[in-house]
Amino acid sequence: SYNFFAYISRMRYIGRWGLMRNTFEENIQEHSHMVARAAVIRRDIYGVPCDPDRCASVALFHDSSEILTGDLPTPIKYHSAQIQNAYKQVEKLACDKLLATLPEE
Repeated sequence: SYNFFAYISRMRYIGRWGLMRNTFEENIQEHSHMVARAAVIRRDIYGVPCDPDRCASVALFHDSSEILTGDLPTPIKYHSAQIQNAYKQVEKLACDKLLATLPEE
């Protein structure tokens, strides 16, 4: 069965550990949406050439591994090279698992 979109729909339930904007709780779906809008702002407001469709697509899925891993607080995630490398391996496993739920085409 291909349940990629069932997994993606869970993004709204994964709380985000916000380092900078911590005056309200945010989930990874909200965060990904805000990052996706940044591509259009970059092009239209700052005049920086980019492909907003591609940037928005990448932004919408950039934290999708956290559906399976949760969001690890930034100070822990980057505390040391050893922890950072271990977490990257965990993220890769999560990404591979998510991608395996897509149909081949």
